[in-house]
Amino acid sequence: MPSIALRQYKIGSLPFAHNFLVLYDDQGKVVAELHGHPADPTSGLKLEKPIGRSSDNLGAFENAGMGGLYIPGQHEKILWQGPEGATAKWEAAREALGQINDRKLTYNLWGSDLNGPKDWDAPVPPVIAGNSNSVNRTLIDAMGLQLPSMPTMAPGTENPLLPQNQIDQIRKNYGIPPVPKGGLF
Repeated sequence: MPSIALRQYKIGSLPFAHNFLVLYDDQGKVVAELHGHPADPTSGLKLEKPIGRSSDNLGAFENAGMGGLYIPGQHEKILWQGPEGATAKWEAAREALGQINDRKLTYNLWGSDLNGPKDWDAPVPPVIAGNSNSVNRTLIDAMGLQLPSMPTMAPGTENPLLPQNQIDQIRKNYGIPPVPKGGLF
């Protein structure tokens, strides 16, 4: 059955990881990957460097087949598996990918938003920065899936890059139901 998985690429000897998404076909072969990467602020093209700087933009990219960060034995959790639904979820993530790139956000090594609220009672300002893990988090949200816990810390996963109303619209565009709200009542 086709499936969508979250994988972790460990960053050298650091205690951090780069999270990315993988689409498998019904034979378990990698069809595509989705990643966040530093991007050139002028062209929007992916920069071939492992970690971006604040002078870079944050980009979201799809690789056909297995990319260079896919290594056997990495931590992986299946987010979705089934005969139907994987294509719609992947297409929703691709739409979110385009919307992230349209925002031309600043790359922030730690993934935190540089424009966070100064007064907790004030409305939250629009996000202006994130990292590859922020991209990953946003794509998972757009697919209507839950972000699982992973063994290696991935800074930036707490920072979604698109407002909830955009995420909701993307889900609606692909027939993905809203994620149920938690709570006791």
